[in-house]
Amino acid sequence: MPDAAPPLSQRVLVIGPSNVGDAILIGDVVTRLRDRFPGAHMTVVVGERARLVFADDPRIQTLVDASHYDSWLGRLQLAVALWRYRPHVVVDLRHTAYPFLLKPLTAWRYLRQPPRRLIHMRQRHLWKLRVQVPRHGAGQAEAPVTEALWFSPKDLAHVESLRRRWALDPARRLVVVCPGARSHIKRWTAEGFAGVADRLIAEDHADIVFCGEPEEKAIIEEISGLMRQRAHSAVGLTTVRQVAALMRGADLVITNDSASLHAASAMDVPTVAIFGPTHAGKYGPTAARQRVVRRQLFCSPCEQAQCRFNHECMRFIAPDEVHAAARALLGDTAGSRHA
Repeated sequence: MPDAAPPLSQRVLVIGPSNVGDAILIGDVVTRLRDRFPGAHMTVVVGERARLVFADDPRIQTLVDASHYDSWLGRLQLAVALWRYRPHVVVDLRHTAYPFLLKPLTAWRYLRQPPRRLIHMRQRHLWKLRVQVPRHGAGQAEAPVTEALWFSPKDLAHVESLRRRWALDPARRLVVVCPGARSHIKRWTAEGFAGVADRLIAEDHADIVFCGEPEEKAIIEEISGLMRQRAHSAVGLTTVRQVAALMRGADLVITNDSASLHAASAMDVPTVAIFGPTHAGKYGPTAARQRVVRRQLFCSPCEQAQCRFNHECMRFIAPDEVHAAARALLGDTAGSRHA
């Protein structure tokens, strides 16, 4: 729970998402708020899974797990705590009723919706920030966000220790492959990932590291069992932030529509994103160098939780397409590796 009105000049409240991927997408908002209010006490309210993105982040003084307040009584307790906190600035990215309690005179700002021309959720979040927290001298352009995620020294040291354990060759390309996703219908085939990984190792002289959440271990083991070449696995060895830190030093990321995709975009790593049922315009990669591989079907993107047919939007994507996109991006980055 946030402290009641800490004795600071400004108090900033951010009401954020529940999922990891959505939390990464609001990293730009957190960075801009910290730049704009450098001495403020910042409280961020997110779901249990989203806490993993911001845990111990020095930009945030109070991190609240909204899942502890899921009941009607809990929501009332949280509302009272936020009212006692008395924030000077409120940014609501969840369309809750809290701004109407905390900022009734400017509550109309929270009802406004981004224009249709802004499709991607990252752009829409930044638009909401500009509307909900107007900037003095609005004509002045804000500097681009360069660090949407924060890494602790422990994160960076752990990633470096994994690189040493795997004996990664600095002369070879490093490709991070993320074959999982929270929804099974957003996952490309194990055979497809295995074929592309084998070709990248054998033909493009790349080192492959598979990343995923602990519950995705079976997916990665299945892919590894189908491969002829040897790859490395970070599944169960890394947190969300540590995966992003590993990506920061990679030449390429290949991923489904998942939290890993948003981490790669936050690190501005060249990315091949494999899309099927979801909308690439809303959730696709935003890295400077990226390719989206998808099959154009009458039913895709359906944006549904269950497939009405037989998952053709993902099954019909050929390994040759993904490998060609990966090779094109590796060629674009020849001679340049992320620091």
